[in-house]
Amino acid sequence: MRQQRFRKILVGAQVALSVTLLVGAALLITSFIRLSQQNLGFRSQNLWTGAITLPTSQYPDRPSRQRFVEQTRHELRSVPGLESATISGDIPLVGFSRYLYARGDRDVPPVEKREIVPGHEITPGYFKTWGVPLLAGRDFNEHDTADGQKVCLISQAGAKQVFPGENPIGKTLFLASAQWEIVGIVGDVRSLQVAEAPGMEFYRPWAQYNFPFVNITVRSNLKVDAVTKLVQSALTKVNPGLAIAVPQTMDAVVARALGQARLMTWLLGVFAGVALLLASIGIYGAVAYTVEQCTQEIGVRMALGAQSGDVLQLVVRQGMPPVVSGLAIGILATFGLGRLMAAQLYQVSAHNPLLLMAATTLLAIAALLACLLPARRAIHVNPVQALRAE
Repeated sequence: MRQQRFRKILVGAQVALSVTLLVGAALLITSFIRLSQQNLGFRSQNLWTGAITLPTSQYPDRPSRQRFVEQTRHELRSVPGLESATISGDIPLVGFSRYLYARGDRDVPPVEKREIVPGHEITPGYFKTWGVPLLAGRDFNEHDTADGQKVCLISQAGAKQVFPGENPIGKTLFLASAQWEIVGIVGDVRSLQVAEAPGMEFYRPWAQYNFPFVNITVRSNLKVDAVTKLVQSALTKVNPGLAIAVPQTMDAVVARALGQARLMTWLLGVFAGVALLLASIGIYGAVAYTVEQCTQEIGVRMALGAQSGDVLQLVVRQGMPPVVSGLAIGILATFGLGRLMAAQLYQVSAHNPLLLMAATTLLAIAALLACLLPARRAIHVNPVQALRAE
């Protein structure tokens, strides 16, 4: 009797653990699918990127870095096999700079009250290469020089956030102790994290503001190694002492940005599958042992006229109570798990009733099948042999 109670407790615990892990895996899988389907704001396909650090001994100021960029862009434009090329200070999902800003048409607040947002330094053709749409106004061009009017573009989310109900084109932002005129609005880009909704971001011409960190981005159908050789060859013509660091595709960058979510999903999915298998084996073993112990009882019932359905019902009724108890405990445990996982989920509730119902139903079906296998063997018991064996 004590052993039978222990087996039921063990089965219930296995079921409770399985429910918890199955729900957790379902939440992470749903979250990962929705995360991977997000519009990043740019086209990562056939996009190659590589980084360069300019030595300050050769490029000590902004004009010298601008001359380097102009020469590099000129060489890249003449390379066959490259659809388009651009240069920027950073790339989405890898590195970015943050700047304090304020509306230029209002009183500028103290530094501690200004907002801080991502900013990017880019060359003409950046949005074409990245596949970011220009929604209003104009793009940067060759006339946006270091000694010209300081201009910038802002994201669509930034236009709505900073200039609600207004047309921001022609207005100014106060950046780096200067007024920058807004000349255009571009599509939103998830430049910080895939899971972080786009917000206010601005772009400035490389000629007017830059640093010694250069990112070359090329759109091409060629393989990574082929593009790397072509870009390095063009770079060597400008400065033979420079080399490209971390050549990679943007598809690889996006995959790496999703890597943690993918790893957690796979791990919990494997654990959930193993738990479901162990629970099914445990239920089967417990019910099979019970059937073995009750062979005489089953034989007597069948000798007295019990039908196969009656025997099946008897076996299932003995095997399912610990399963039901385990399901109830597991459902309660998922609420605690949901609170722990809430920060890891994206656009899915930690207490999603559909996922909870699906996981519970899956485990209940697996448990029922585990009960039916020994139950089918029980209905084939020969009453006479069962009574003689006793």
